[in-house]
Amino acid sequence: MTATPFALPEAVLTAISNGKPVIQAYREHLGYSTEDIAVTSGLTVEEVGLIESGHCFDKGYRDRIARALGLAESIFDEILGIPNAA
Repeated sequence: MTATPFALPEAVLTAISNGKPVIQAYREHLGYSTEDIAVTSGLTVEEVGLIESGHCFDKGYRDRIARALGLAESIFDEILGIPNAA
């Protein structure tokens, strides 16, 4: 069985096209603050902010954010095409 590609919501695509990082765009689309994601993922607010702004962290950090957003762990790998960077 072939997996169906993940389609981002239109609002997220618009935010990305306006220069917003994909993780931040998706978080804001869902109405979560960085504090919400930090608490849910077990990361610090600073770590979430750094990941959103493109700093490289271990893939596990990005997976924790995906889970906090209610998404599949590998979703940002599929969207970004960069398995080991945020």
